[in-house]
Amino acid sequence: MDWRLLAAQGYAESQFDPTLVSWAGARGIMQIMPSTARAFGLDDSEIAAPEPNIRAAAQIMASIDRSMQKYVADPEERMKFNLAAYNAGVGHIYDAIALPRKYCRNPQIWDGQVSVTLRMKDRPEYYNDSVCHFGYFRGRQTTAYVNKVIAFYNKSKKYVNP
Repeated sequence: MDWRLLAAQGYAESQFDPTLVSWAGARGIMQIMPSTARAFGLDDSEIAAPEPNIRAAAQIMASIDRSMQKYVADPEERMKFNLAAYNAGVGHIYDAIALPRKYCRNPQIWDGQVSVTLRMKDRPEYYNDSVCHFGYFRGRQTTAYVNKVIAFYNKSKKYVNP
């Protein structure tokens, strides 16, 4: 994984503040939920420490990427899905991938396709659709998150060598 993408996430998540705790309880530079941290071997006492926090986020992103490979073939495109899943949870992204198939959109393209169906999950006719299994979700924040991370990542690729 490109370290500049992780840096872009850290900036979007916390502006690199290791002491930040979200309203939902996510902690550290990469804003990892304690239960997720534990699932990836990060002890509660280490969750805010920068190095373990970032290492766990890299492991989480690698795990998400493995699960998204069967849905999105193109690695550049999949990166957007991975970021969305990191922010929203994989289940909501699975729903957002299932909806385009039913509503004549491309389930392997994020911009203008799956990003749109993710935002549709705040309406009962979509989150109650038989292809959705993870319920209501307000996708606007997630689509903004993906855009923010990608913008910062693209900027960093211009100025910082890998």
